[in-house]
Amino acid sequence: MKLSFTTGLGFLVLALLGCSAEKGGTYQQIIGETMGTYYQITYQPVRSEVGQSQIDHLLRRLNQALSTYDSTSVISLFNHSPRGIRMSDINDSELANYFYDNLELSQEIYRSSKGGFDPTVMPLVNYWGFGYTPRNLTQIDTTMVDSIKSIVGLEKVNITLNTDAWVVEKTDGRTQLDFSAVAKGYAIDVIGAYLRDSFGISNYLVDIGGESSALGVNRSGQSWRVAINRPLEASATSSFDFVVQLKNKSIATSGNYRNYYEIDGEKISHTINPHSGFFERNDLLSASILAEECAMADACATACMTLGYEGAKEFISRNKGLSAVLLYLDQEQQIKHYLTPDLKINEQGLITEDGI
Repeated sequence: MKLSFTTGLGFLVLALLGCSAEKGGTYQQIIGETMGTYYQITYQPVRSEVGQSQIDHLLRRLNQALSTYDSTSVISLFNHSPRGIRMSDINDSELANYFYDNLELSQEIYRSSKGGFDPTVMPLVNYWGFGYTPRNLTQIDTTMVDSIKSIVGLEKVNITLNTDAWVVEKTDGRTQLDFSAVAKGYAIDVIGAYLRDSFGISNYLVDIGGESSALGVNRSGQSWRVAINRPLEASATSSFDFVVQLKNKSIATSGNYRNYYEIDGEKISHTINPHSGFFERNDLLSASILAEECAMADACATACMTLGYEGAKEFISRNKGLSAVLLYLDQEQQIKHYLTPDLKINEQGLITEDGI
């Protein structure tokens, strides 16, 4: 029950900020582990309390569709199939839908990022030691990278309707999918819908590994707040530069400053550029994306990291509904920040959508 996600990268969730007040009444928390990291749900009960076993069951179901660490998951069945999978052969329609949703969103971001976001990087992720296979890389082999790169590209995966059944085909049997850059955000969206639809909850913050989705207000009657970590390798996860006010929005981040290792003094970071086949190191230190859905924010944050600072700004401007906080290095190697025009820093130092 584990996906290759970076643990706690990007945000310090301030779910309890100002929560000593009693304005909003009783709030409950559920804390657990999933997808190689933690999860934390803070909510105001309406009809009844949410059981942790219910949340854990939902997360296990998502992993049964999306985890490359589960050899029986839907994504693993696709990855190890020589031609792809027929969706009607998946005996569990809910799991099939989870898989399809992630693939469909991935195709959308793949196109809009011009291939900067590409879930078929799985073989490259494994080669560089961030996937489901053991890390055993001791020397970089550029010939091997080029060979693996030849089986990467989402255009090699097609969704077709064959005799009234959807089929997800691949043109090369070696092509594999990796939804780790979208599945965590997708899980947050699924949990949020579950809280709303099954329990009538209208005030909550769902956080998985630092990615968050907020609805309503916290216990003090204020909008939820999350903090963006300082993008330095030596900084503590509790060190942050900005606090973002979330008003019925989701936020996700991506960065290269924590999840890395070294070979002969060279830092190998977990963001893989699908075009070059190599790990990506550029002037963009972190990208924090705000969107209606956390899956969208998750995927777009990853896309930004492969595009660099200027490329990320251009990508965000072409995609309506996205807001961003980008932290980057200028020509003097100083950390600078960029906010999309819809975001403002108010008098309290909070980043908000309206400056209030």
